Amino acid sequence: MTGRDFAEPAVWWAVLLATYLAVISKISVTELVVGALASAAAAAAAVVARRALLSTDNPERYRPRPGWLRWALPIPAQILADSVRLVRPRGGLAELPLPEDHRAAALRGFASLAVSTSPGTFVTAVDPDRNILVVHRISPRPSPAERAVSR
Repeated sequence: MTGRDFAEPAVWWAVLLATYLAVISKISVTELVVGALASAAAAAAAVVARRALLSTDNPERYRPRPGWLRWALPIPAQILADSVRLVRPRGGLAELPLPEDHRAAALRGFASLAVSTSPGTFVTAVDPDRNILVVHRISPRPSPAERAVSR
């Protein structure tokens, strides 16, 4: 067992436990035990899932492209605008075509995350055959995140 084999789940466990402890109202011994056990299970699942997605046996490519980080730029402004639009929603379902990419599975996953971050848009379905996301939005027009993802 290498240091990396130990470090990855330890980091996951620490981050997950810290997040759990940050959201509970009162830290007690029971909460510490529950948090530690739940964080250990979630850390194990995260490590196993990451290794499965990145294995050489997997025909899909789940490695993200660094350029996909630009999708996060419009999200803070969109969260504020969507919070105001929630007072009078007028949207519905729409199809969001994604660009062709040999890492299509990763593209769909990261695009779903970017589009669903704000309160006004979320992905309801993914069609991998047509490479589209079906989104529900509160505005009749595409959001800045949707436009960034579909480029």
